[in-house]
Amino acid sequence: MSFLFATFKKDLARWRQDRVAFLIWLGIPFMIGGLITAMVDGDDDGGPMGTLLIADLDDTLVSGFIAAAFGQDELNNLIGTQSVTVEEGTRLIEAGDASGFLTIPAGFQDALLNDTPVTLTLVTNPSQTILPGIIEDVVGVLLDAGFYLQAAFGAEIAEIGDAAELTAPPDIVVSGIAVNIQDKAERLGPMLSPPLLDLTIVEPPPAEPQPDFALLFLPGVVLMALMFSSQGLSADYWAERDAGTLRRLVSTPGLLSRFVLGKALAAGVFMTLIGGLTLLLGFLYHELAWNKFLPSVIWIAFSGIGLFAWFSALQMLAPTSKAANLFTTILIFPLLMMGGSFFPMEALPDWLAAIGRLSPNGFVVEKLSGELTSASAWTISSGAWSIVAAMVLSGLLICTWRLQTGFARK
Repeated sequence: MSFLFATFKKDLARWRQDRVAFLIWLGIPFMIGGLITAMVDGDDDGGPMGTLLIADLDDTLVSGFIAAAFGQDELNNLIGTQSVTVEEGTRLIEAGDASGFLTIPAGFQDALLNDTPVTLTLVTNPSQTILPGIIEDVVGVLLDAGFYLQAAFGAEIAEIGDAAELTAPPDIVVSGIAVNIQDKAERLGPMLSPPLLDLTIVEPPPAEPQPDFALLFLPGVVLMALMFSSQGLSADYWAERDAGTLRRLVSTPGLLSRFVLGKALAAGVFMTLIGGLTLLLGFLYHELAWNKFLPSVIWIAFSGIGLFAWFSALQMLAPTSKAANLFTTILIFPLLMMGGSFFPMEALPDWLAAIGRLSPNGFVVEKLSGELTSASAWTISSGAWSIVAAMVLSGLLICTWRLQTGFARK
């Protein structure tokens, strides 16, 4: 056991001196994960996606209905309104800082009530396509509604205008207008919404809350850090071979397994540090429950040892150090692509996601994602832990076998 711990301490002392490699293994996933999170969460601030500038020169009850229409819940999530002057609105729309600029002229309410021509000016942003079209449609619907309101209740609207000029309009005039409006509404009601169908609304079962889409990237980013670090650390077998430090191990076969295990434990410390730091920032950013942190760290540390063991086995199976580095470098990027590091499994095609889940890192990503998004902690099954244990054991056995069959000889 003393040789195992001596190997463990020796590798820790050597690897911690390579701070540049440590920063690269940690920095690349941080950079990629930060860019992805910024793109995904960039517009997720709960505010409207576009802005409609309104210069209301009429400032009446009817003109205020237009701005109020854009304040409805569904529409307000897409387009917000901002009251401006004509000069300010012109400057903002020309700078491309809004989706549209609507000018309501003075006398708009009188023109609508008196059925006289009136012109509203709408200027849209040419660099946008969808939001300006929505604004044009909504304004058109509002004007059509005013036209039909005038056509149906024009006489009553005119009477209301005449009565409003009186200091105290007689009760008979007010009641007459109300009766006429009610009679027309009753006649128009069946034509506007005839009860041809009986509709029974069945409420669907409440949908399960969906996790934040940016959170789905976190497990892949953590595994990206583990993949880069395990590939880099596994090359240390070739470094020790080229330095001639492995030749003396050949004459003492009993020390080979301890040497391999000590190196794997040292790699596990670095995996825990690199993966744990990445995971810690993810927990802080997404405000995850802290009772999931410990099982997640243990899972990535154990899985990291398995990745290191297999990268080491692949390195030692190659004929030269250059071939080993080239092969593992070429291998790592398809694994990252399919294993959920660049795209979450949920965003991949079904056939590609199925292949990705069969890869070592994809398997680890899927289980870690389930742990982070579940309602409780320690959700990774014993079967999953057994699979990772088999990955660790098989990788270490191959490394020991290669040391016994001539890899240590220069």
